[in-house]
Formats: sequence, structure tokens, C-alpha cells
Amino acid sequence: MKKLLSITIIMTLFLSYQPLQAQIVVPLGKGNFALKFNYIAFTDGFFDKLGNQDDGIYIGLEGYGKITSKFYLGGEIGQGGNITIGGEDIIFVPIEVNVKYTNEFTHNFVLDFGAGLSYSYAELTNQIFMVTTAEARNDWLFGGQIFTDLNYKINWFTIGLNFKYQITQGFKKEDLNLSNFRLGAQIGIMF
Repeated sequence: MKKLLSITIIMTLFLSYQPLQAQIVVPLGKGNFALKFNYIAFTDGFFDKLGNQDDGIYIGLEGYGKITSKFYLGGEIGQGGNITIGGEDIIFVPIEVNVKYTNEFTHNFVLDFGAGLSYSYAELTNQIFMVTTAEARNDWLFGGQIFTDLNYKINWFTIGLNFKYQITQGFKKEDLNLSNFRLGAQIGIMF
């Protein structure tokens, strides 16, 4: 009799656990990828002093996997730079590892906040009307970032807005860093 009662209790707990498991909301699926199209602006006053453009475009690809129902681990890689006809050209390629917290605050709208570390390749070239006037200078920069995204889900597809602020260490042998902020849109998929 005790054995039958024990089995009944275990089966009841098991069966009652299943519906609770199905109700857990995973805001951006088990994993997700997004393609980003952003405006990028470098914040160091170095570029203002020389009369160079300190803003331009950035295109990036991010991917995340679920670690809990609301936390995701992933990263981003992309390339950005300023848009200039003459002066200091910037090529900036951040490689990031991030963690983000997500919350579906209303039907199909997901807001997330995150932070991470980065290791970025940067190259500066002085050009005047498409002619390089000096040898390119390059460096790898450690950094960190904070960010937020707002996504709208349509089945397995997402579309949204993003904002990121990134701090980098100083460029070697020069009094400048490539700290920046990025603002833009993204399209993605969930699985």
C-alpha cells in the first residue's frame, strides 16, 4: 500500500509539473540571430580637432543562445567606420562577448538589456581625396559595452531597434580611443 501511495504521489507531481513547464516563456527562443544596420559615432574629441568626420555606418551580425528562460549568452561581430572624403579614415571591427536579460513586457514586444567585453581591430589611414598620404596605423583594443534592444516578434521573425555604448582602451602611441555609440535597426530570426 505504501509503495502504491508513493508511486501515485510521484506520478501526480510529475503530471502536474508538465503544464507548468509549458507555461515558461522564452522571449527570444532557444537561440536567435540578427543583422544590424547602425549609425556609429566615435566620441573622442581627437577627430573634432582635425576637422574629420567622427561618424558613419556600422553593419553587424549577432547570435545568442538561451542560458535560462530570460538570460542569453552570445556575441557580435561587425564592421564600421566614418564616412569621409578626406582626412582620417577609420575602420573599426569589434568582436564582442555579451550577456543579456530579456523580458516580453507586452504581447510580442521584447525588451533586453546587456553588457559584455570586446576586443576590436582598428585601423586609421590619413587620406586626401581618395589618396593615402601616410601609412595605415592599426591596433587591437580591449573594451566593454552596455546595450539595449527592443524587438517585435512575428512567429520566428524579429524586427527591432538597438542602442549600444562601447568604451575602448587607447590607441597605441596616440592620444585617442575609439569609444563609440551605435543606434540603429535590426532584423532577425529565432529558433
